[in-house]
Amino acid sequence: MFLITANKLMRLMVSASSTLSLMLMAVFNVNAAGSSTDVTLTCKETATRNLLDLKALGINLSASVPVGTIVASGTVTAKFKCAMNDFMQYKDKMVGEVYFKRQPIPEEALGYGLTLYTGYGGDMSNEEANIPTGIMISTYAITSGGTLGEYTDATLSVPYQIVKTSDSMSPAISLRNNVVPFSVGSLVVGAGTGGTSGDLPFNFSNNKTGFVTVIDETCKVTGEVNQVISLGSYTTHSGSGLGAGIGQTTAARAFNIQLNCEALLSGNFDVMMQFDGDASSGLDDVGVVALNATSTASGVGVQILDENQKPIALATPFHIASYPLSSALLTVPFYARYYQTAARVKPGSANAVVKYTISYQ
Repeated sequence: MFLITANKLMRLMVSASSTLSLMLMAVFNVNAAGSSTDVTLTCKETATRNLLDLKALGINLSASVPVGTIVASGTVTAKFKCAMNDFMQYKDKMVGEVYFKRQPIPEEALGYGLTLYTGYGGDMSNEEANIPTGIMISTYAITSGGTLGEYTDATLSVPYQIVKTSDSMSPAISLRNNVVPFSVGSLVVGAGTGGTSGDLPFNFSNNKTGFVTVIDETCKVTGEVNQVISLGSYTTHSGSGLGAGIGQTTAARAFNIQLNCEALLSGNFDVMMQFDGDASSGLDDVGVVALNATSTASGVGVQILDENQKPIALATPFHIASYPLSSALLTVPFYARYYQTAARVKPGSANAVVKYTISYQ
């Protein structure tokens, strides 16, 4: 017989200038689309500026969810309108481009070890950036007093990711109800109505009110945590079977390890298991555990096999399930058998102990 015990290790994102000579000449930078980076815009929302309620994402976390896991992702749609706010630029028939202006948000500022990434054109990050969108503006609007003029409607589809970047499970303390991941506007900030910035910020809301549900445990063993599996009694024989030479084995005996896992955890990651024990010399890769000190037999060890009766290497994590789970209950099948490790087998009691560890990757 041999004993398997649980080792509960549950752990285991050229600017505008002027040159004085015989005349004064203005030189403007022009981008590839033919618009000037010196053109200033003012932008206003045409729908809500609150693009995402973080609480509606339904994020469920445990401390075991691995670092690097994307726990939520999607795309938000920003609808707005922009216009030029410098009449001389408009009179000179210049064209301005709308920029996606990502705001810097510190690592893990959302709390719970989570970092928010947004982007445009494939550039996903939490760092400050000004990214051209290709949206061109040639209409003009007066920004203070009088008629507002003509705005150009625009829409941006912005992807986001919320990534677990540390093992911390502490709530947010540095951010309030709203997170401002980005704004839209001209590369050079123009003056808005009443002297405000011409940029338009967009929000993600409900950060402070607890948008994460914390779950204490990911997977736990059900039934007998420490199992005893009887491998039976055998008669050795020098001609065939056990006793005939190194590598001979007995019939395999089936056993299961059953787990109850929290199926609602957010993100995609793997549940892993690992067997550890005192390996027979040179046989750790084929999962042969040496007999313990209480055994009186010699020349044999106990080999651990997977559900296909293939050897499982010791001290090496192997995959047993992936999140999201289709069921909270996992039954992991295994086999065990005696394995001849020496030229001769000495009869007696033959017991071995192996420990298993659950981890997450």
